[in-house]
Amino acid sequence: MSTETNVDGEKQEPLKPEKKGMSMPLMIGAAVGVLVIVMLGVVLGVVVASKFIMPQPAATHEATAAKSGHSSNSGEFESEGRMLKNLHEVMLLETGRITTNPKGEASVFVVVNFGMEFKKLDPDNEELKKIAGAEGEVDHENPIMKKLMATMRGKLNNMLASYTKDELLAKRGELPEMVKKELKPIFKEYELALGNVTIQEFIIQ
Repeated sequence: MSTETNVDGEKQEPLKPEKKGMSMPLMIGAAVGVLVIVMLGVVLGVVVASKFIMPQPAATHEATAAKSGHSSNSGEFESEGRMLKNLHEVMLLETGRITTNPKGEASVFVVVNFGMEFKKLDPDNEELKKIAGAEGEVDHENPIMKKLMATMRGKLNNMLASYTKDELLAKRGELPEMVKKELKPIFKEYELALGNVTIQEFIIQ
């Protein structure tokens, strides 16, 4: 490297070129890029965590019942066939003896009596309040109950008569659920919910 001599005879080093660092716009762009990546990572982490940690609301019977204006206990007994938490809402009813001939056997008679638990769909319904007495017993003389009993007994009579003697004997254990399936729509027509069904009496002779 050559040196220059000034007027006074002193040696003068040549000027070195200045080192240029990263320009300001480039630094700002890099910082913004890092910030965007961090924010995307945070958002992605929150979304993933919400799917695996936060419980998803299920489409339950309570949601359906809320839309119809009734509570979850309005249309059904708890878990289909179990007693209600509020036992005073449950009413008991017996069909009384239903006597008919099994299918194809005119000389044979089947006698069955079913017991049933049921409740009102709407406890505030003024008409339904009249179907039970002061102690909660069912008023069989009430017009609603008379119509219900007549429809119910006719339905059960036809159902029993559609099976042979051997079929009825084989299906004895299934009868409560079969009766419940047959009668639930009828009870619903009268704004009532049918719960447990039991066999009080079963005779074939």
